[in-house]
Amino acid sequence: MLRGRGIGANWGLWELVVCQTKIKIEMRNNTWIIILIGLSTSCSKSLVYSPSINLANQPLREKEIDLQGGVELLPETRPEVLQGNQTTLGISGQLSYGFSDKFHLTLKGWADVEGRENLVRSGYSLNGYFLKTIGEDSRVIMLPRLGIALNANEISGYGLGTSVLYQKAINQNLSWYGGVGLLWGFRYLEKETNSENEEKLPMGLGIVGNLGLGWQLSNAIRLNFELNPVYQINTFDKNTQILLSPSIGIGYTLNRKSE
Repeated sequence: MLRGRGIGANWGLWELVVCQTKIKIEMRNNTWIIILIGLSTSCSKSLVYSPSINLANQPLREKEIDLQGGVELLPETRPEVLQGNQTTLGISGQLSYGFSDKFHLTLKGWADVEGRENLVRSGYSLNGYFLKTIGEDSRVIMLPRLGIALNANEISGYGLGTSVLYQKAINQNLSWYGGVGLLWGFRYLEKETNSENEEKLPMGLGIVGNLGLGWQLSNAIRLNFELNPVYQINTFDKNTQILLSPSIGIGYTLNRKSE
């Protein structure tokens, strides 16, 4: 009887050890689940993009180079995760090169300087400007865009877009321009579960307007002032926003040919 009780006691101790081991494993598994949830949540931050265009008063000619920098309110792609903040203060810069009198290419970059997130959010775009002159002081511009958005050094979004613009000179030193375009942004082309447990593509659409004024300070230096209204549709989170993305910048054209 004593030996039987000893065996029973040992068996009970073994069951206790196994049970504790299972609890530890389950706790570790739950810890990993929490970590994975945290990582997936951290990947779902709001990104920023730049709708400004900053046109020169005179279109770039062949082999001319234009530099531009400024400040603007960058639209947030997911304002709901930032307590409803639709825009954030940012800086932007662009480098343009004239391949001909009717086409130039622009490399543009922007970054969030307000610091709403722990990581620096930024982006780059490659924009093509196809010009058609319709008078001595006016032109129509077709503007396709291709861009990426980053969280720190990680590419977290992609964008495609196109706009049609009209520009007209007011006098030798002033011009105005306006236009409208479509934007499409996505994280990747695979479905993901949103907050309502629905599987959707993480993407959104936008209608962007551009209304700007260019003020020529000298033959090479200018100022740009823009009001860029945006209507964006987040098809993943199923919400929409109407926002304003104003900007102000200064530009300098190298190798500017005299009129």
